[in-house]
Amino acid sequence: MKKLLGTVLGAIAAITIVSLADWFAGTLYPLSGELDSADPDTTAAIIAGMPLPAKLLIVFGWFLAAFTGAWLALRVSDWRWSGWIVAVLVVAGGIVNILLLPHPLWMQGCAIVLPLLGGWIAGRLHHKPYPGEPLLG
Repeated sequence: MKKLLGTVLGAIAAITIVSLADWFAGTLYPLSGELDSADPDTTAAIIAGMPLPAKLLIVFGWFLAAFTGAWLALRVSDWRWSGWIVAVLVVAGGIVNILLLPHPLWMQGCAIVLPLLGGWIAGRLHHKPYPGEPLLG
């Protein structure tokens, strides 16, 4: 049960961080038009017109979401696969995002590489809690 709880909490944390990063990027750098999936050319032009800092915030959100979610999952469950499950879920979300919205090639690569890197770093930083240590302390 601890494995499931850790993985679910990590996934919730990752989803929250990706959403906050997207919201923050959209607040600082509002889109120049309405995203409409029925018109892919206009959507591509709007995404291409996003300033670089907004794109970097979104990409950093993917990394941070995988890192934080994987670390939380590992901390709660103490099962190394829970961190990888969370990282792969962030990769899957990035791939779905790229399939729905046309992103530059470098962002497409980051959608795969950065969440895996974040999950790997979280796994390297994780240590087993010693007896009596609180899970999140």
